[in-house]
Amino acid sequence: MKPLTEALIENAKSAIISAIELHNKPKIDYRYEIVTILVINAWELMLKAYINEYHPDVKLIKKDGRTKPFEECVKFVSSTLGKDFKVIEENLNSLYEYRNHIIHFYKDPIDAILFALLYKNILLFNNFLKKHFNYDLAEECSLFLLPIGFKPFSNPIDFLSPNSQNNYTSYSTKEFIRRLFERTKNLYEEGIDEPIFSTFQVAVINENRIKNADIIVGITKDQENAKLTVNNIISGDIQLSKDAKKKVQVEETHLYKDLYTLTFDMVVKKARNLFSDFKQNSKFYRILKGLKGNPTYHKKRYLDPIKKQGIAKDWYTPLVLEELKKYYTLKQ
Repeated sequence: MKPLTEALIENAKSAIISAIELHNKPKIDYRYEIVTILVINAWELMLKAYINEYHPDVKLIKKDGRTKPFEECVKFVSSTLGKDFKVIEENLNSLYEYRNHIIHFYKDPIDAILFALLYKNILLFNNFLKKHFNYDLAEECSLFLLPIGFKPFSNPIDFLSPNSQNNYTSYSTKEFIRRLFERTKNLYEEGIDEPIFSTFQVAVINENRIKNADIIVGITKDQENAKLTVNNIISGDIQLSKDAKKKVQVEETHLYKDLYTLTFDMVVKKARNLFSDFKQNSKFYRILKGLKGNPTYHKKRYLDPIKKQGIAKDWYTPLVLEELKKYYTLKQ
Protein backbone atom coordinates (compact mmCIF):
# COMPACT_ATOMS: atom_id res chain seq x y z
CA MET A 1 0.00 0.00 0.00
CA LYS A 2 1.26 3.47 -0.88
CA PRO A 3 2.21 5.75 2.05
CA LEU A 4 -0.49 8.33 1.20
CA THR A 5 -3.10 5.59 0.87
CA GLU A 6 -2.19 4.15 4.25
CA ALA A 7 -2.32 7.58 5.91
CA LEU A 8 -5.76 8.30 4.40
CA ILE A 9 -7.07 4.91 5.51
CA GLU A 10 -5.85 5.36 9.09
CA ASN A 11 -7.55 8.75 9.31
CA ALA A 12 -10.75 7.33 7.75
CA LYS A 13 -10.80 4.55 10.37
CA SER A 14 -10.27 7.09 13.16
CA ALA A 15 -13.14 9.22 11.87
CA ILE A 16 -15.61 6.33 11.60
CA ILE A 17 -14.71 4.97 15.07
CA SER A 18 -15.12 8.45 16.53
CA ALA A 19 -18.54 8.66 14.89
CA ILE A 20 -19.58 5.35 16.49
CA GLU A 21 -18.26 6.39 19.91
CA LEU A 22 -20.08 9.72 19.83
CA HIS A 23 -23.32 8.16 18.62
CA ASN A 24 -23.31 5.64 21.46
CA LYS A 25 -22.80 8.18 24.24
CA PRO A 26 -25.94 8.19 26.42
CA LYS A 27 -26.14 11.99 26.62
CA ILE A 28 -24.80 14.22 23.89
CA ASP A 29 -26.21 17.29 22.19
CA TYR A 30 -26.01 17.70 18.42
CA ARG A 31 -25.60 13.89 18.13
CA TYR A 32 -26.67 13.18 14.56
CA GLU A 33 -25.23 16.40 13.18
CA ILE A 34 -21.74 15.57 14.48
CA VAL A 35 -21.93 11.87 13.63
CA THR A 36 -23.04 12.60 10.06
CA ILE A 37 -20.19 15.07 9.54
CA LEU A 38 -17.66 12.51 10.81
CA VAL A 39 -19.10 9.73 8.65
CA ILE A 40 -18.96 11.87 5.50
CA ASN A 41 -15.39 12.82 6.39
CA ALA A 42 -14.45 9.15 6.88
CA TRP A 43 -15.86 8.21 3.47
CA GLU A 44 -14.15 11.14 1.76
CA LEU A 45 -10.80 9.98 3.13
CA MET A 46 -11.40 6.35 2.18
CA LEU A 47 -12.58 7.19 -1.34
CA LYS A 48 -9.50 9.32 -1.85
CA ALA A 49 -7.40 6.40 -0.61
CA TYR A 50 -9.12 4.15 -3.15
CA ILE A 51 -8.48 6.61 -5.99
CA ASN A 52 -4.86 7.09 -4.95
CA GLU A 53 -4.23 3.34 -4.71
CA TYR A 54 -6.10 2.07 -7.77
CA HIS A 55 -6.20 5.11 -10.09
CA PRO A 56 -2.87 6.95 -9.71
CA ASP A 57 -3.47 8.84 -12.96
CA VAL A 58 -6.26 10.83 -11.28
CA LYS A 59 -5.02 13.97 -9.52
CA LEU A 60 -6.27 14.21 -5.95
CA ILE A 61 -4.46 17.47 -5.15
CA LYS A 62 -5.09 20.48 -7.39
CA LYS A 63 -2.59 23.20 -8.25
CA ASP A 64 -4.07 25.57 -5.66
CA GLY A 65 -3.51 22.96 -2.93
CA ARG A 66 -7.16 21.90 -2.58
CA THR A 67 -8.07 18.23 -2.83
CA LYS A 68 -10.75 16.59 -4.93
CA PRO A 69 -14.21 17.44 -3.44
CA PHE A 70 -16.31 14.74 -1.80
CA GLU A 71 -19.03 14.75 -4.49
CA GLU A 72 -16.47 14.31 -7.26
CA CYS A 73 -14.88 11.39 -5.38
CA VAL A 74 -18.26 9.67 -5.05
CA LYS A 75 -19.09 10.12 -8.73
CA PHE A 76 -15.69 8.91 -9.87
CA VAL A 77 -15.72 5.76 -7.74
CA SER A 78 -19.30 5.09 -8.83
CA SER A 79 -18.30 5.36 -12.49
CA THR A 80 -15.48 2.84 -11.99
CA LEU A 81 -17.24 0.30 -9.76
CA GLY A 82 -20.71 0.56 -11.27
CA LYS A 83 -23.52 -1.44 -9.62
CA ASP A 84 -21.27 -2.64 -6.81
CA PHE A 85 -21.11 0.94 -5.51
CA LYS A 86 -24.69 2.06 -6.19
CA VAL A 87 -26.15 1.34 -2.75
CA ILE A 88 -23.21 3.12 -1.10
CA GLU A 89 -23.64 6.09 -3.46
CA GLU A 90 -27.35 6.53 -2.68
CA ASN A 91 -26.80 6.12 1.04
CA LEU A 92 -23.99 8.70 0.99
CA ASN A 93 -26.06 11.10 -1.13
CA SER A 94 -28.83 10.95 1.48
CA LEU A 95 -26.50 11.63 4.39
CA TYR A 96 -24.67 14.35 2.44
CA GLU A 97 -28.00 16.03 1.68
CA TYR A 98 -28.84 16.01 5.40
CA ARG A 99 -25.40 17.36 6.31
CA ASN A 100 -25.68 20.25 3.85
CA HIS A 101 -29.21 21.22 4.92
CA ILE A 102 -29.18 20.42 8.63
CA ILE A 103 -30.88 23.69 9.51
CA HIS A 104 -34.03 22.64 7.60
CA PHE A 105 -34.51 19.56 9.79
CA TYR A 106 -34.23 21.13 13.26
CA LYS A 107 -37.99 21.23 13.79
CA ASP A 108 -38.55 17.55 13.13
CA PRO A 109 -37.54 14.43 15.13
CA ILE A 110 -36.11 12.25 12.37
CA ASP A 111 -33.57 10.43 14.52
CA ALA A 112 -35.04 7.03 13.59
CA ILE A 113 -34.40 7.66 9.89
CA LEU A 114 -30.88 8.99 10.48
CA PHE A 115 -30.09 6.00 12.68
CA ALA A 116 -31.23 3.62 9.93
CA LEU A 117 -29.10 5.42 7.33
CA LEU A 118 -26.02 5.61 9.56
CA TYR A 119 -26.26 2.03 10.78
CA LYS A 120 -26.32 0.82 7.18
CA ASN A 121 -23.53 3.23 6.29
CA ILE A 122 -21.18 1.80 8.95
CA LEU A 123 -21.73 -1.71 7.60
CA LEU A 124 -21.10 -0.52 4.04
CA PHE A 125 -17.95 1.29 5.19
CA ASN A 126 -16.50 -1.83 6.77
CA ASN A 127 -17.40 -3.98 3.75
CA PHE A 128 -15.69 -1.51 1.40
CA LEU A 129 -12.65 -1.39 3.70
CA LYS A 130 -12.36 -5.19 3.78
CA LYS A 131 -12.85 -5.62 0.06
CA HIS A 132 -10.40 -3.00 -1.18
CA PHE A 133 -7.87 -2.61 1.66
CA ASN A 134 -8.08 -5.89 3.58
CA TYR A 135 -8.96 -4.23 6.90
CA ASP A 136 -11.80 -5.44 9.14
CA LEU A 137 -12.83 -2.97 11.83
CA ALA A 138 -14.98 -5.65 13.46
CA GLU A 139 -11.81 -7.58 14.30
CA GLU A 140 -9.91 -4.50 15.48
CA CYS A 141 -12.64 -3.03 17.68
CA SER A 142 -14.80 -6.04 18.62
CA LEU A 143 -17.83 -3.73 18.70
CA PHE A 144 -21.19 -5.34 19.31
CA LEU A 145 -23.54 -2.74 20.70
CA LEU A 146 -27.30 -2.89 21.11
CA PRO A 147 -29.49 0.15 21.81
CA ILE A 148 -30.36 0.36 25.50
CA GLY A 149 -32.16 3.39 26.81
CA PHE A 150 -35.07 4.87 28.74
CA LYS A 151 -37.44 5.01 25.77
CA PRO A 152 -38.74 2.30 23.41
CA PHE A 153 -36.55 1.87 20.35
CA SER A 154 -37.63 4.11 17.46
CA ASN A 155 -38.80 2.36 14.33
CA PRO A 156 -38.56 4.09 10.93
CA ILE A 157 -41.61 2.13 9.75
CA ASP A 158 -43.68 3.71 12.49
CA PHE A 159 -42.29 7.15 11.71
CA LEU A 160 -43.28 6.82 8.05
CA SER A 161 -46.72 5.30 8.62
CA PRO A 162 -49.78 7.35 7.55
CA ASN A 163 -50.81 8.07 11.17
CA SER A 164 -47.36 9.00 12.39
CA GLN A 165 -45.70 12.29 13.19
CA ASN A 166 -44.79 12.55 9.50
CA ASN A 167 -48.15 14.26 9.02
CA TYR A 168 -46.88 17.15 11.11
CA THR A 169 -43.36 17.47 9.79
CA SER A 170 -41.98 20.27 7.66
CA TYR A 171 -41.90 20.32 3.87
CA SER A 172 -38.10 19.83 3.89
CA THR A 173 -38.37 16.63 5.92
CA LYS A 174 -41.17 15.25 3.77
CA GLU A 175 -39.09 15.94 0.65
CA PHE A 176 -36.07 14.28 2.28
CA ILE A 177 -38.17 11.16 2.99
CA ARG A 178 -39.61 11.21 -0.53
CA ARG A 179 -36.09 11.27 -2.00
CA LEU A 180 -35.13 8.27 0.17
CA PHE A 181 -37.94 6.30 -1.44
CA GLU A 182 -36.97 7.59 -4.89
CA ARG A 183 -33.38 6.43 -4.40
CA THR A 184 -34.55 3.01 -3.27
CA LYS A 185 -36.92 2.80 -6.24
CA ASN A 186 -34.13 3.76 -8.66
CA LEU A 187 -31.92 1.01 -7.27
CA TYR A 188 -34.74 -1.52 -7.63
CA GLU A 189 -35.29 -0.49 -11.24
CA GLU A 190 -31.57 -1.12 -11.87
CA GLY A 191 -31.96 -4.64 -10.50
CA ILE A 192 -30.47 -3.85 -7.06
CA ASP A 193 -32.73 -4.96 -4.21
CA GLU A 194 -30.44 -3.96 -1.33
CA PRO A 195 -31.82 -1.06 0.76
CA ILE A 196 -29.84 2.10 1.47
CA PHE A 197 -30.78 2.01 5.17
CA SER A 198 -30.97 -0.71 7.79
CA THR A 199 -34.14 -2.79 7.70
CA PHE A 200 -36.24 -3.98 10.62
CA GLN A 201 -37.33 -7.53 10.00
CA VAL A 202 -40.21 -9.59 11.34
CA ALA A 203 -39.90 -13.37 11.36
CA VAL A 204 -42.79 -15.15 9.67
CA ILE A 205 -43.42 -18.69 8.57
CA ASN A 206 -44.14 -19.18 4.89
CA GLU A 207 -44.00 -21.93 2.31
CA ASN A 208 -41.78 -20.17 -0.21
CA ARG A 209 -38.94 -17.71 0.05
CA ILE A 210 -39.81 -14.81 -2.23
CA LYS A 211 -37.07 -12.37 -3.19
CA ASN A 212 -39.38 -9.55 -4.29
CA ALA A 213 -42.67 -10.15 -2.52
CA ASP A 214 -45.95 -8.76 -3.83
CA ILE A 215 -47.33 -8.31 -0.33
CA ILE A 216 -45.90 -6.04 2.37
CA VAL A 217 -47.39 -5.63 5.84
CA GLY A 218 -46.40 -2.54 7.80
CA ILE A 219 -47.10 -2.61 11.55
CA THR A 220 -47.13 0.58 13.61
CA LYS A 221 -47.10 1.08 17.38
CA ASP A 222 -50.88 0.81 17.26
CA GLN A 223 -50.62 -2.97 17.15
CA GLU A 224 -54.33 -3.56 16.84
CA ASN A 225 -54.22 -2.20 13.31
CA ALA A 226 -51.97 -2.74 10.31
CA LYS A 227 -51.98 -1.88 6.65
CA LEU A 228 -51.93 -4.61 4.05
CA THR A 229 -50.07 -3.30 1.04
CA VAL A 230 -49.83 -5.05 -2.30
CA ASN A 231 -47.00 -3.65 -4.41
CA ASN A 232 -47.37 -0.21 -2.84
CA ILE A 233 -51.15 -0.13 -3.32
CA ILE A 234 -52.93 0.03 0.03
CA SER A 235 -55.83 -2.39 -0.17
CA GLY A 236 -57.27 -2.24 3.32
CA ASP A 237 -56.92 -2.76 7.05
CA ILE A 238 -56.23 -6.04 8.82
CA GLN A 239 -56.72 -6.77 12.50
CA LEU A 240 -53.97 -8.30 14.62
CA SER A 241 -54.69 -10.69 17.44
CA LYS A 242 -52.71 -11.94 20.44
CA ASP A 243 -54.19 -15.39 19.82
CA ALA A 244 -51.27 -17.37 18.36
CA LYS A 245 -53.69 -19.86 16.76
CA LYS A 246 -55.17 -17.22 14.48
CA LYS A 247 -53.61 -16.82 11.06
CA VAL A 248 -53.71 -14.25 8.27
CA GLN A 249 -54.07 -15.72 4.83
CA VAL A 250 -53.81 -13.80 1.57
CA GLU A 251 -54.73 -15.66 -1.59
CA GLU A 252 -53.49 -14.83 -5.06
CA THR A 253 -57.09 -14.40 -6.21
CA HIS A 254 -57.32 -11.35 -3.92
CA LEU A 255 -54.85 -9.54 -6.17
CA TYR A 256 -57.06 -9.94 -9.21
CA LYS A 257 -60.40 -9.61 -7.46
CA ASP A 258 -59.75 -6.35 -5.60
CA LEU A 259 -56.67 -4.72 -7.17
CA TYR A 260 -55.81 -5.81 -10.70
CA THR A 261 -59.42 -5.85 -11.90
CA LEU A 262 -59.16 -4.68 -15.52
CA THR A 263 -58.18 -6.72 -18.56
CA PHE A 264 -56.81 -5.04 -21.67
CA ASP A 265 -60.25 -5.12 -23.36
CA MET A 266 -61.86 -3.60 -20.28
CA VAL A 267 -59.32 -0.74 -20.25
CA VAL A 268 -60.09 -0.02 -23.91
CA LYS A 269 -63.87 -0.11 -23.32
CA LYS A 270 -63.70 2.19 -20.30
CA ALA A 271 -61.37 4.59 -22.12
CA ARG A 272 -63.88 4.84 -25.01
CA ASN A 273 -66.61 5.72 -22.53
CA LEU A 274 -64.49 8.23 -20.61
CA PHE A 275 -62.62 10.18 -23.28
CA SER A 276 -63.94 12.07 -26.27
CA ASP A 277 -60.72 11.88 -28.30
CA PHE A 278 -59.66 8.32 -27.46
CA LYS A 279 -58.46 6.07 -30.27
CA GLN A 280 -56.96 2.59 -29.99
CA ASN A 281 -53.90 3.52 -31.98
CA SER A 282 -50.11 3.60 -31.65
CA LYS A 283 -50.31 6.48 -29.15
CA PHE A 284 -52.48 4.40 -26.82
CA TYR A 285 -50.18 1.37 -27.12
CA ARG A 286 -47.13 3.53 -26.32
CA ILE A 287 -48.79 4.88 -23.16
CA LEU A 288 -49.81 1.40 -22.02
CA LYS A 289 -46.34 0.02 -22.76
CA GLY A 290 -44.84 2.67 -20.49
CA LEU A 291 -47.07 1.50 -17.62
CA LYS A 292 -46.33 -2.19 -17.98
CA GLY A 293 -44.10 -3.59 -15.29
CA ASN A 294 -45.09 -0.83 -12.85
CA PRO A 295 -47.04 -2.63 -10.07
CA THR A 296 -49.12 0.49 -9.44
CA TYR A 297 -50.79 -0.02 -12.82
CA HIS A 298 -50.01 -3.46 -14.23
CA LYS A 299 -49.28 -7.07 -13.38
CA LYS A 300 -48.91 -10.22 -15.45
CA ARG A 301 -50.79 -13.28 -14.26
CA TYR A 302 -48.95 -16.44 -15.25
CA LEU A 303 -50.35 -19.92 -15.61
CA ASP A 304 -47.52 -20.96 -13.28
CA PRO A 305 -47.25 -18.01 -10.82
CA ILE A 306 -44.30 -19.50 -8.90
CA LYS A 307 -41.94 -20.06 -11.82
CA LYS A 308 -43.61 -17.29 -13.87
CA GLN A 309 -43.96 -19.60 -16.84
CA GLY A 310 -46.70 -20.54 -19.26
CA ILE A 311 -49.38 -18.35 -20.78
CA ALA A 312 -49.54 -14.91 -19.17
CA LYS A 313 -52.38 -12.38 -19.18
CA ASP A 314 -52.10 -8.65 -18.54
CA TRP A 315 -54.19 -7.16 -15.72
CA TYR A 316 -54.47 -3.48 -14.79
CA THR A 317 -55.56 -1.47 -11.76
CA PRO A 318 -58.18 1.31 -12.12
CA LEU A 319 -55.32 3.77 -11.63
CA VAL A 320 -54.39 3.19 -15.26
CA LEU A 321 -57.45 5.27 -16.20
CA GLU A 322 -56.19 8.12 -14.02
CA GLU A 323 -52.92 8.00 -15.95
CA LEU A 324 -54.77 8.09 -19.29
CA LYS A 325 -56.45 11.34 -18.20
CA LYS A 326 -53.09 13.03 -18.76
CA TYR A 327 -53.27 12.25 -22.47
CA TYR A 328 -56.96 12.34 -23.37
CA THR A 329 -59.93 14.70 -22.90
CA LEU A 330 -62.76 13.64 -20.60
CA LYS A 331 -66.24 13.66 -22.07
CA GLN A 332 -68.55 16.38 -20.79
